[in-house]
Amino acid sequence: MSVAGRMNIAVFSYGLPVVGEKRGGIERVAHVLAEELARRGHNVEVWTHDPKPEGAAYEVRRLPWKRFASSWAGRRLTMGYLGNVLALMPEYGDADAVVTIGDSLLLPLLGKPFVRVMAGSALGEAVHAGSPWRFVMQAGVYAQELLSALMQPGCVGISRNTRRYNPFVRKVIPLGVDTSVFFPSASEKTAEPSVLFVGAPDGRKRGRELVKWFTECVRTRHPEATLSMVSRTGPRAAGVTYHTGISDAELALMYRRAWVYASPSTYEGFGLPYLEAMASGTPVVATPNPGSREVLDEGKYGCLVSDEEFGAAVSELLSDAEARERWAARGLERARELSLSAMVDGYEKLLAEMCSLNKKARRAVN
Repeated sequence: MSVAGRMNIAVFSYGLPVVGEKRGGIERVAHVLAEELARRGHNVEVWTHDPKPEGAAYEVRRLPWKRFASSWAGRRLTMGYLGNVLALMPEYGDADAVVTIGDSLLLPLLGKPFVRVMAGSALGEAVHAGSPWRFVMQAGVYAQELLSALMQPGCVGISRNTRRYNPFVRKVIPLGVDTSVFFPSASEKTAEPSVLFVGAPDGRKRGRELVKWFTECVRTRHPEATLSMVSRTGPRAAGVTYHTGISDAELALMYRRAWVYASPSTYEGFGLPYLEAMASGTPVVATPNPGSREVLDEGKYGCLVSDEEFGAAVSELLSDAEARERWAARGLERARELSLSAMVDGYEKLLAEMCSLNKKARRAVN
């Protein structure tokens, strides 16, 4: 530690949220964690390929290899493989501790305490891979995840199901939602029945399937219904619009305006959009997967339905205002349990413990 509990913290993350560009949940986790630690008075420096988000409380330093890591082949070879080398390259300097969102296999060579955030499991990704190549690549990453968690005491899973895939993960700190950004507002709901999706058209997120079910089932019963897809552009259909690279404020407004949040994903390490929707007073309809079952507590806080029932379940919920109110109330209860403050408390405590143990180890050597 530096002064009276104040720490110098370096964060390693390939990307950060960029307005106008598609980014995923991992980038948002890195940004939110760095931002909240900085707001609590710690000196936070993020090493990344992306620019500093406007108004961020932390500083940004650029990682090398951006052109290579941004290419089709480079991206696949870096994350989970060469990224272990890249994580050693920044000049972490006076950092008391390092937080890495992935790729920590070689970090013990730094001689600094570090926390590895495991956002789900590569085994889950491999099982739901859309191609043999992706399966093989993710299986290799999974082997590294097992070894990292076995050898590195600072590995943190973002959910309990992370530990199911990787029993060597010693600590779980669930993701949290910022209720100052994501909050309910009944007066802002759209006049027409509306559905929101956050993810990707292809792969395990299955946005294309949702568009199909929306067209075949929901629009036949609710011709005026709309589906807003926060993703890159996918299949065109009546009532469907696509939104890419929006800000958190814009996303929060979309959650508040939607009548239903729908996600047919086959795998989530946690599923932060479920929680953001619930915090915004919007009921959730999801297919069962490790993340949805955990966040929705096996259906206590949201509707878990099969593929065959999905379109009908969304359509029914759009027709039933009382049911939406009941689900919204339950969702708000869950959002209070999984708060952003509790998440940051967990990381702050762990970082302080890792720094203290490192200091004691150095004294013992000397």
